[in-house]
Amino acid sequence: MSYALLSPNPGLTHRTGAPEAPGTTGTHVSGTPRVPDRVLAPVHLGVAKELVHLSYDDAVLCTSRQRLGAHRFAVTAAWPAGTSVPRPGHGTRHDTRVVAQTIRQAALLIAHAEYGAPLAHAVLLRTFDFAVDPAWPGSPDRPTALDIEVTAEETGHRAGRPTGVHLRMTVSSAGRAVGTADTAFDWIPPAVYRRLRGDHASAVDVQPPLPAPVPVDPAALGRTGPHQITLGPTDRPDRWVLRTDFSDTVLYDHPVDHVPGLALIEAAQQAAALVTAPHTFLPADTRTTFDRYVEFDRPCHLTARTTGTPGTLTVEVTGHQDGERVFQTTVTGPFHP
Repeated sequence: MSYALLSPNPGLTHRTGAPEAPGTTGTHVSGTPRVPDRVLAPVHLGVAKELVHLSYDDAVLCTSRQRLGAHRFAVTAAWPAGTSVPRPGHGTRHDTRVVAQTIRQAALLIAHAEYGAPLAHAVLLRTFDFAVDPAWPGSPDRPTALDIEVTAEETGHRAGRPTGVHLRMTVSSAGRAVGTADTAFDWIPPAVYRRLRGDHASAVDVQPPLPAPVPVDPAALGRTGPHQITLGPTDRPDRWVLRTDFSDTVLYDHPVDHVPGLALIEAAQQAAALVTAPHTFLPADTRTTFDRYVEFDRPCHLTARTTGTPGTLTVEVTGHQDGERVFQTTVTGPFHP
């Protein structure tokens, strides 16, 4: 089984090691540092864009990391002003794309800097879940500082070194717990990845055809233009075709060989908003499982199904390509008919 890729930065060949914590010696059989359950290692300020697989410094949201224990870490992040989106009748809420991108960056940072995942290896995403308190108001006019506590579990090893992790995160802002996240992924060498991907191993840098028209006013989804709409219409109100517009650099920071996992999650979020329109649906909990790669050269269709109780709604969005399920996202949150 294959999984969606967390957008590797192509062409990087060096690796970062997992540094020994001060005052400790020796290593576990897994190759990770032998450190006590509780330790305050130095704070590493600044995050290189390469560690979070991005091309531009100003896209990096994480700002520091610190080891707190054998498999516990603290990560800080900062959201610039203007990252909130309006929710008619419900003020502003933090953009789920920014939330997901922050979790992605924190996960990659810990994998590379603390568990020695080589930068040239492909990161294979299994699951990606996150929840945000829907009552946490957005901050359209000022930056937002975040504290992320990460607990890690090694899930695979090769030659005595980790090849995968399961990360659980708690996100706080100004001393208030505002969200959680849970994600699991592996990393594999370039040669193995090329064999796995076959004819689709090369990054796609030519824009695939885009379905038209855009099925919704971008402003209704808190987006600034058609390039940020990830769905195209079909003959059914609960079914769409995936749009992969490379000019949306939030989702397509650099060329990749298949649709990134965060682009699929964004498409599921938009599908949830469309299937519940014209009512207000506030996503609070998003859980995604990736089954197969989603390719650029053929259509991927998304279908939404709603269930729920008074005041709370769950939208299950399933993606299919070539007749096979490729991913499934379940979004739950308050619903205001």
